[in-house]
Amino acid sequence: MVKRFYASAALVCLSVLAWCAGFGVAPSLAAESELTQRYLEPQSKWPTLHENAHADVAALPEPLETNADIVQLGEQLFHDPGLSRDGSVSCASCHKSSAHFADTVRISPGVEGREGRRTSQMLRLAGHWDILFWDGRVANLEALVAHPVQDPMEMDSTIAHVESYVTASDRYSEMFQHVFQQPATWNLIAEAIAEFMRAVEHPPTRFDKFMYAVAEGDKVAAAEQLNAEERLGLHLFRTKAGCVQCHAGDLFSDQRMHNIGLAYYGRSFEDLGHYQISGNPAHVGAFRTPSLRYVGEREHLMHNGLFNDLLGIVRMYSHGGARPKPRGEQVNDPLFPETSELLQPFSLTKEEEQALVKFLNAL
Repeated sequence: MVKRFYASAALVCLSVLAWCAGFGVAPSLAAESELTQRYLEPQSKWPTLHENAHADVAALPEPLETNADIVQLGEQLFHDPGLSRDGSVSCASCHKSSAHFADTVRISPGVEGREGRRTSQMLRLAGHWDILFWDGRVANLEALVAHPVQDPMEMDSTIAHVESYVTASDRYSEMFQHVFQQPATWNLIAEAIAEFMRAVEHPPTRFDKFMYAVAEGDKVAAAEQLNAEERLGLHLFRTKAGCVQCHAGDLFSDQRMHNIGLAYYGRSFEDLGHYQISGNPAHVGAFRTPSLRYVGEREHLMHNGLFNDLLGIVRMYSHGGARPKPRGEQVNDPLFPETSELLQPFSLTKEEEQALVKFLNAL
């Protein structure tokens, strides 16, 4: 009797294993929902994207080709506080390699401890952007370099000071002669720093390894990188929550300007965003969509760094973003910002909220 029982149990186990093997999945995957298992299939077979999405999620882009000698020179300049007015602040002061080339404080202090309004942006993947800064003021890294150097709240320096400082250095003179076969000029200095930023590595995350495994048809490896809960989060990200409308592609950003209701118009922390560049009233409070890469490892989120809780951000978006109402004289103010209509309320259960946050932490 006992022997018959164990023999029957063994046959059942073998049957389950054979059934799972027939579908190309491990036994642990067989217990998953059909939905989360669909995300182990090729991406072309995933559930349909949100109706307003222009692109799907993607693995990291390939590293850019760079010149090693120029990168080495740019790295020296990037870490040199001598470029600032008083020799106290370097590019690396606000973009720390240990923090994904962002900062560990909400607002990075500049010379004499001065503080601006915006949090330092991550420089990983900087060379892949078409527009730069929170307000989208420049389109390439060479142009970017001049802004923090001359900003009175940051390095408070001048192009002339930087050129003078670099050309007075025997070490830099030798390096520029070796790399460019000519003396240092501002354009060459900016080129070197920009080349270093292009070379900053962007290590693959669990999400990327998941995407690689999916592309190779390896369901077991894919499931090891993103578990069922995280794949549910991926599904919500692409569909009901609508995150993919703005956070898509390999950068997890559409590189566009959007107003999510955080201009703090007429209040403390007011920031008019892209309007200060374009002068277009429609751009008041609009900021460039940030990348969600490594977002779970960054301490200060949004343009002002006032947010540090992904669950709180998910809940804000579930209410359709922040939607401040004009009061008093603001009712007829043509500059009062309007939150993007892309942000529409959606409903998530607590389990779905947690799944979405878990997915974000895998990016």
